[in-house]
Amino acid sequence: MPKIAFGMIVFNGNYVLKECLESIYPFANQILISEGPVSYWQRKGYTTSVDGTNDVLHEFYDPDNKIKIVHGQFEEKDEQCNAYMKHLKDENEFIWNIDSDEVFKNTDMWTICKLLDEYPITSVGFKSYSFYGGFDNYLTGFEEAHEFMRIRRIYPGSYWATHRPPTIAHKIKNVQPERHLSSDVLWKQCHIRMYHYSYVFPRQVKEKVSYYKSDISKDNCIDNYFENIYLPWVNGTDQDKKNIEEQWEGVHEFKPKYRGECYTAKFDNTHPDVIVKNIEDLKTKYENQLNDLAKRN
Repeated sequence: MPKIAFGMIVFNGNYVLKECLESIYPFANQILISEGPVSYWQRKGYTTSVDGTNDVLHEFYDPDNKIKIVHGQFEEKDEQCNAYMKHLKDENEFIWNIDSDEVFKNTDMWTICKLLDEYPITSVGFKSYSFYGGFDNYLTGFEEAHEFMRIRRIYPGSYWATHRPPTIAHKIKNVQPERHLSSDVLWKQCHIRMYHYSYVFPRQVKEKVSYYKSDISKDNCIDNYFENIYLPWVNGTDQDKKNIEEQWEGVHEFKPKYRGECYTAKFDNTHPDVIVKNIEDLKTKYENQLNDLAKRN
């Protein structure tokens, strides 16, 4: 097994967090986690997660002492990523940047580890099934075409130069020549994707979009996206969904003129086993959040 350190930053990420950790644990040499708010959420009064994230992190079964959790408040995500890097063991060969709403199939993980072990790969990108408004639809268009850079070869002293895009820098000069395994090759030859539950839960989407609209890409995000697109889509009939997508060239929060179309498609594959195992509880969580929003409105 190649020595892989998984690196995660998380704040109020208790959606498929447990399932994410379950999917990576057998393949990890370390799991390094920075938990806490960036400045946007600090301005709203937060100092740590309040949605059960910390309970999941600290109660997760860790018989091999792989997990290291760093709590703090951070200016932005570059600082948050590097907060866990100081705990990185020199023996690690790769850093796998993973979000708390990303899950991988067990068989795919084995294949990736085999590829990293047998070939001089320095980086790996993934295509994504980015699920939208539940577990039966995913985003196409620019979201599906995007390559999510997730794995980078590392050396003692390596650090995150930027979080957007995920970019690793090295302190030593004698590094292996770059050899990238692209998302297109990984999909076409191995049929491997990342299962990204990023637009599933109402609270998740509402918080994500408010953060992006305020601090990340204000002019490129649709105004009142959550109220005018996401909620009407998830609560609407098939015709309502079609009308919304025709009006907005899809359902993404980014304006079509900025990144292009992003329609939904029916998911005809299978979810990772850790999702399938808990799918009824996850669907209940989704429905409860919709009901809570309805009561507030």
